[in-house]
Amino acid sequence: MRLLPQTQCGHCGFDNCRMYAEAIATANADINRCATGGQTGIHMLAELLNVCEPVLDASCGVEKPYAIAEIDESRCTGCTLCLQTCPVDAIVGTGKMMHTVISSCCTGCERCLERCPMDCIEMKPVSGKKTGWDAWSFRQAQQARERYERRSFRLQQEKENESVRPSALTDKSRKSDTLRKIMERAKARSKTPGTMA
Repeated sequence: MRLLPQTQCGHCGFDNCRMYAEAIATANADINRCATGGQTGIHMLAELLNVCEPVLDASCGVEKPYAIAEIDESRCTGCTLCLQTCPVDAIVGTGKMMHTVISSCCTGCERCLERCPMDCIEMKPVSGKKTGWDAWSFRQAQQARERYERRSFRLQQEKENESVRPSALTDKSRKSDTLRKIMERAKARSKTPGTMA
């Protein structure tokens, strides 16, 4: 997995870099599907696995300079679709307010481009003519993987909290119902002649 750039772009046909790495490890995917890692990445995988080095599968994209997302804040409506889509939480903002990209966290995955209904996101090249692993470092890949894992953990926690919430409401509802019945009995007793109020 270390030889994949960890951009979590999905261009390889897998949802994330780990899934692609596992598919390679079990011989269920070719090693030439990562356009972000480029030919250098394919070369490193071929050496590791002791196989012939194929060319990049064009159906997975083209090798190009590293670019980061940039939001035209004047056109952003704050729909939050890009926030929900970013696999590394590199976009910040809140509903109905403009959003912005934390450029040092953006992996250039382009997932936000596909989701933006306002077409207000552009990719800005930042690596000059460098592509693949010449434009992206192992340190950046490690940081991207860590951000992706933190986001995945946060989303899982939110999902679990959502599933707990209905039962908490049910408990609260039961308690309210019990309290209501106790109050009704107390009222009824206070109205009955011969009982103490």
